[in-house]
Amino acid sequence: MKKLYTIASFMMIAAISFSQISDNEFPAPTDVSSKILKSRPILFDIAEKAVPFWSEDFANGIPTTWNNGSTPTPPVISAPWVYRGPNTNPNTSVGSQGAYAGSQGPIASPTASNGYVIFDSDYYDNGGTAGNFGAGQYPCNSITGGAPTGHIGTLTTDAIDCSMYPDISIMFNSFYREYTGIAKIAFSIDGGVTFTDTMEVHPDIEVNEVTANDYQVMIRMPLNITGNTDVRIQFIYDGTILYNSVYNGYYFWQIDDIELIETPAHLITMSDETFGGWWVGYQSTGDLGIDFTFNPIKQAQSNPYRFETVITNNGSNSQSNVTLHVDVTESGSSVFTGYSSPMTLDVMSTDTLVSSTNFSPSNMGYHQIDFWATSDSFPSTDTIGRGTIVTDSVYAVDFDWDTDGANAGNGYYLGRSCGGQSLGNAFDMYADDTATSISFHVNDQSVAGAELYVKLYEIDASITPYSPIYLEESDAYVLTQNDIDSWVTIKLSDPVNVFAGITYVAVVQGVANPIDTSLISSSSNDNTLSFIQDNGCDIGSGGFGYWYSASEPLMIRLNLGRLPAPSAINEPIFNGQLTVSPNPSTGIFKLDLVEVNSGEYTIRISNVIGEEVYSETRDVNFTSSTQIDLSDLSKGVYLLNVNNSESSISRKIIIE
Repeated sequence: MKKLYTIASFMMIAAISFSQISDNEFPAPTDVSSKILKSRPILFDIAEKAVPFWSEDFANGIPTTWNNGSTPTPPVISAPWVYRGPNTNPNTSVGSQGAYAGSQGPIASPTASNGYVIFDSDYYDNGGTAGNFGAGQYPCNSITGGAPTGHIGTLTTDAIDCSMYPDISIMFNSFYREYTGIAKIAFSIDGGVTFTDTMEVHPDIEVNEVTANDYQVMIRMPLNITGNTDVRIQFIYDGTILYNSVYNGYYFWQIDDIELIETPAHLITMSDETFGGWWVGYQSTGDLGIDFTFNPIKQAQSNPYRFETVITNNGSNSQSNVTLHVDVTESGSSVFTGYSSPMTLDVMSTDTLVSSTNFSPSNMGYHQIDFWATSDSFPSTDTIGRGTIVTDSVYAVDFDWDTDGANAGNGYYLGRSCGGQSLGNAFDMYADDTATSISFHVNDQSVAGAELYVKLYEIDASITPYSPIYLEESDAYVLTQNDIDSWVTIKLSDPVNVFAGITYVAVVQGVANPIDTSLISSSSNDNTLSFIQDNGCDIGSGGFGYWYSASEPLMIRLNLGRLPAPSAINEPIFNGQLTVSPNPSTGIFKLDLVEVNSGEYTIRISNVIGEEVYSETRDVNFTSSTQIDLSDLSKGVYLLNVNNSESSISRKIIIE
């Protein structure tokens, strides 16, 4: 469904996802996840409304009638699933015990306190000791000199009578982190002799990625399986995938609260919302269709926002007049309403819906974009909110950067002992302008004294894979201590005229140094294109100077038409720092103002339609810290604004 870029024959998936970059083609295990897949709230609503005809919450452990496969004999090591209960050791407060589990913790299912099950692949192989590959209780790496084969974990239910239900959905809480192992389910209708119709549970999770700990899965049972009197479901952790002859399997899979329900007749779900024309829109324009969350008004008016989303019919009946709805609000007032052409979605089908009209902003500032879908038989999906700021000159994709959550601390190397890597973001140009400077966020693992440059490249779309053409660069810049964990803006040596119809790459390049380390922080906008150029570190098979795609967007901004970049978009507007933590939260969070100009500050919080839900004014002398309690508000997206007589700064906050 999504566009695929032929940037390299070898796509860098997570080998460049974090500071723990490997010189091999495949990344080493890490205790940091490059992406967290969050739950779809609608599934919880379905679970509350539907009455399961069969369920298991592991309150009494793994049922004795289930089959928990365990054959610790080479070549394939079959290891058991483990029950975590209130009185087990470890108990329900402990998740994976593997060396690379980090702070992942236990599953957060509704009944986690009375027990859940886990297949702890990481721990089974290394026994909880980093680098101890193949020396654990159930090794998935060979310690006898042979090729590693990986291990298998199968947990199989006893017979379930499904004869009364022609269409069934399986729902369960699934906390899963992937390295090379795959989470699957399969089905048997012959008493467990054979298992067929194997399905991957988390196809949207890749290397070094993880679901949220409260993630809920909904899977349609194959129609040839439903309606039988003896159905057995097998949960399979398959670690038999070989990469570079090392590290098979890893990390873990935790399961709880399994339910079988009759599939709702009417159920549509929405995913992958975009306002850049990522799938359909680009087919007529030829651009990349990037979701620019900082968008210069000159570019935005030449390329109006294009709204698309993927809709899936998860119900047992066809859905007629399925329609995408889009509403854009500015300062609480609706400034655009759009719809897609209605369509019919057959059972178990997916399609991309596109708003028939686009939005051209008239004013600069924050714009809230809300997506939802309806059909004749389904009143509405959940509303998904996205945010974009129309600017005078700043072009970027990082407004939704999660400073305290999944992406906090993530980054990509620039300067390493093996070479000075180049990192860059792509920017489609829709109106002629002038590129004057490049801004970037210096990751907190960087070291003062590291030397780097900014550069501007042009992409020739006719060349595959991409090989950007050099245009201009800056003088050398040396990071100071004040630059660490902050935004830095560097001017190009000469401004560069940029032209509509061309894609440019704003690049930061490090300098090889055995001691002075520099990294660029990464963001969380999926619909974008970022690059890493290998300048001596052999991160792939392309060779020196080869451009790979990065698995996460980079916090690199291109500034057009002004010198320097306008402070209204950057952190230094406050002459200090504003932090909100945790975010997302349950509604209780801490707001810190650090090293700001002294004076009277107003704190306002509004909902997505602009209604003020919180306001206070306080005198601040250099630093202020306060706890704000919004736990009585509904879950959703809110806009925090802090201002004094001289300046204003905003943050998106999320209540879960």
